[in-house]
Amino acid sequence: MHISSTKPSFLAELKLRICGEIVLDPEMFDELETLLGSYFDGKEVDFGLPLDLRGTAFQRAIWREIQRIPYGRLTSYGRLAAAVGVPKGARAAGQATGANPIGIVVPCHRVVRSDGGMGGFGSQIFMKEHLLSLEGVIPPAKNLDAKLSERKYGYSKGDLVRHFLT
Repeated sequence: MHISSTKPSFLAELKLRICGEIVLDPEMFDELETLLGSYFDGKEVDFGLPLDLRGTAFQRAIWREIQRIPYGRLTSYGRLAAAVGVPKGARAAGQATGANPIGIVVPCHRVVRSDGGMGGFGSQIFMKEHLLSLEGVIPPAKNLDAKLSERKYGYSKGDLVRHFLT
């Protein structure tokens, strides 16, 4: 989702993406704000918040499975699919992962390709790399002066494989 600069355009884009009623109640998000602040300070956080995830039964099953991936660990699209009873559904799991409406809280950045490649990410791939770096899965950017979308991370497939669930 493109992040808009105005509240009305952001809400309009959000409504298109989530297909639900938007409730404007800032106090509902106090705990989430605290948890996100801790997460971005590099602390391990359990986002055990009540969620109203709307999607197909398969999408919701994949999102629940993604929530089980521990901080600093990874799984693959194929493993997600197998965990929800569709052993040959890696591509469908990838599509469901990409449809995740609340990244970080449902940590879809912890899902990579089975060959060790990054896979996709709803935002730009540098954000997925940044989140994995924050969790200690891959090293931080080598060249901090580079444009964000052009950053190169010094990770190998072996670095990613070390963090797979067993």
